[in-house]
Amino acid sequence: MTVSERATAGSVRSAHVAHFLPPDWSRVARATAPAFERVAKDADRPQLLVIVPDALATLGFARAVATLPAAAGLRVVAATSPARAKRLLATGPTQVVVGSCGALAPALIASVLKLDGVATVLFAAADELDADDADLAAVMAEVPRTAARVLTALAPTPGVEALLERYLHRARRVTEDAAPDADAATVPVVKYLAVRGTPLEALPTVLDEMDAPSATIVAADPRAVTETRTLLAALGYRDETLATVTTDTVAPNTSLVVLLGVPAAPVWAAVVAAQPSTVAAIISSRELPALRQLAGATEPQPFAGKTAVLRARAADARVRAELRETLAEGVPTREVLVLEPLLGEHDGLEIAAAALRLLERTRAAQAELVRTAEVRVRTVMQEAQRSREAEGAGDRPPRPRPFSPRGEKPKGFGPRGDKPRGPRRDDDRGPRGPRGPR
Repeated sequence: MTVSERATAGSVRSAHVAHFLPPDWSRVARATAPAFERVAKDADRPQLLVIVPDALATLGFARAVATLPAAAGLRVVAATSPARAKRLLATGPTQVVVGSCGALAPALIASVLKLDGVATVLFAAADELDADDADLAAVMAEVPRTAARVLTALAPTPGVEALLERYLHRARRVTEDAAPDADAATVPVVKYLAVRGTPLEALPTVLDEMDAPSATIVAADPRAVTETRTLLAALGYRDETLATVTTDTVAPNTSLVVLLGVPAAPVWAAVVAAQPSTVAAIISSRELPALRQLAGATEPQPFAGKTAVLRARAADARVRAELRETLAEGVPTREVLVLEPLLGEHDGLEIAAAALRLLERTRAAQAELVRTAEVRVRTVMQEAQRSREAEGAGDRPPRPRPFSPRGEKPKGFGPRGDKPRGPRRDDDRGPRGPRGPR
């Protein structure tokens, strides 16, 4: 991997480092491994604080760190929500804390998170962080001024520069060459499939939809090679004649190349040199800018399955059938007179396309009105049901039948009703006669 460093004046002695690389969590974890190596495993307070944009990034970075050798023996708490973060931090000593500012600030207010022992702060995916965030300022106010700062971002955007100026002043910059040269060759078709989980989970879908005669799966994370081969074996790829797993090399004239994540620039150069028919990248949504940077002149297109394409084609066929039926009824004179002045400015097909767009907008608006009305009616019905249940709960509940073991009938409950028997009165059955001898 080609890496170039740019050191500003006086920043050589700085402990702050800014890495510019794609936001792939496995690569970010490998680039920041020295920060984990400096953490003491017997520390009773957090020594490494990792600030990420959101809960999904928290989970992704925590999963990448779990297999990092430098993090072995360290307790890492992934603060995906404020309540769970406070509960986990209160259970015992923690050496590494990962979370967004919105999840870390409440833990600071509750005095569950102590940052006075933090030695390193990592700003991961800083492209999505806000330098003016109040929660970020509250978190950084508790970090010692002597703590080292590490930042990762795709490019030095104005927002990243604001973070560098405020929290990583005169930081040393390490830039990975993620963009190809201007005159570099490109591939004809680049498609991407954005997933929320791991890219490996969507690999069978891409292979089924593309159905290529030969495929090469390029894993951006070397640790995923074994899992990928296991999955391919489960799918029936017993040898590497139809599907090959690699991290850096691609055989020439490969029909399909599947990228599990955004590769480095040298790996992308090897993919382009193989001249595949299609490149399909399984990435997260935040990796799309890095993929566009690699693709250069070729604009990546969303990956659409065959089912979605067939559904769209069926909808278009229905529209054309409606137009044929309308034309078969006769040319609408009034509409022709309305559109005739536009023929001097636009082509007839363009006018028809604009009219079709207006029709689709109108139908979409009507469908939205119908959905809104359905939601309103459903809400009114639910409120009425709750009102009836509340009124029914105010009535006197029925008298419970007492429990009697072994099927015996309880006293006072029988064919005569629920009225218990009272004491016998003489005026009911007449005077009692004299008792006989026992």
